[in-house]
Amino acid sequence: MNGTTALHDTISLLRGVEHYCFQVAYYLLGNDLDAAEAGKNALLALARDRRFLDGGEDERKRLAKSAAVACAMKRAGAAAAAAQKSG
Repeated sequence: MNGTTALHDTISLLRGVEHYCFQVAYYLLGNDLDAAEAGKNALLALARDRRFLDGGEDERKRLAKSAAVACAMKRAGAAAAAAQKSG
C-alpha cells in the first residue's frame, strides 16, 4: 500500500466518525463552536491512533466516542479556567 492510498483510507475512516464525534462533543458542551473544536481535536487524535486505523467498526466507534469525550472535557476545563481568571 502506498502513502496516498493509506492517507485516503485514513480520511475515509475519519469521515465515518466525524459527525459522531461532533454529536458527542455537542451533547457534552452544548454549543457548536466548542463542539466543532473538540470534534476536530478528537479526529486528529484518532488519526494518530493505530488501534483506530486497524480496528473494526465497533472498535473505531468506541475509540471515537472516547476521544470526543476526552477532547470535550479538556475544552470544557479550558473554558472554565478562562472564565475563572476573568471573573
